Amino acid sequence: MSMNATFVQVEGKELSRIQADPFLAETLFQDGPTMPPVFGALTKTLEDRVRAVGPQVMADALSRLDPKIRQQLEERLGRTTSALAAGQGGDTILKLMEESRLRLAAHLSPRTSSAVSHTSLSLDKAWHGVHYVLCGQSEPGTTLLSQAVLGGAEMGDDDEGFSGYGPARFFTVAEVAELGRTLSRPEVESEAARRFDVVKMSELKIYPGWRISEAESDLEWIMDAFRRLRDFYSDAASKGRAIVTCLV
Repeated sequence: MSMNATFVQVEGKELSRIQADPFLAETLFQDGPTMPPVFGALTKTLEDRVRAVGPQVMADALSRLDPKIRQQLEERLGRTTSALAAGQGGDTILKLMEESRLRLAAHLSPRTSSAVSHTSLSLDKAWHGVHYVLCGQSEPGTTLLSQAVLGGAEMGDDDEGFSGYGPARFFTVAEVAELGRTLSRPEVESEAARRFDVVKMSELKIYPGWRISEAESDLEWIMDAFRRLRDFYSDAASKGRAIVTCLV
């Protein structure tokens, strides 16, 4: 139940279809090229497992988030982080998972579930650290570099989105081209590396949490994720594609 940032390249025409029906965005963030309506159905054993450990896992993830984001998710779950840590909310987590599964099944069709290959990138838990080293802030701002990870136009009118971590967002073909050029500037990588500071990042509650003893390895981890993100934008730009992204 950790928060991972995923980016998916789409053709311009496909982006237009998804904008017209934002529920289709969810199909981009599943693990396979096809998605049968029963996707995500849990066995009784897995349901019991979610009830037993899901609240504590969720509490651990929430405790590492920016307070504003944490409050939004607590409201969504109807439980405080401390209540989740005490084991409450397992049934609520199961309910939200089932709602997401049913919503996806309702919007699948032969057209949307056909075998379409998408180039994608997952930053896993490194997303917030990459965002910080690009702009020095915990949230997106007005600069272009502050938009690369957490920016983009929101899809639909559901503030929580299908994942519960916010709606999917998108960058147009033109925006991807501009971001690709900006991220590829030679000085961006060196500036990002200098901006890495575990003390400041801890003070700002940059996910997923930082320790001075692991600063060297964490810097390598974040910079590797930055390079993959940079190359992903450059690749999408070279192919004239848009990008859809979401925290899942």
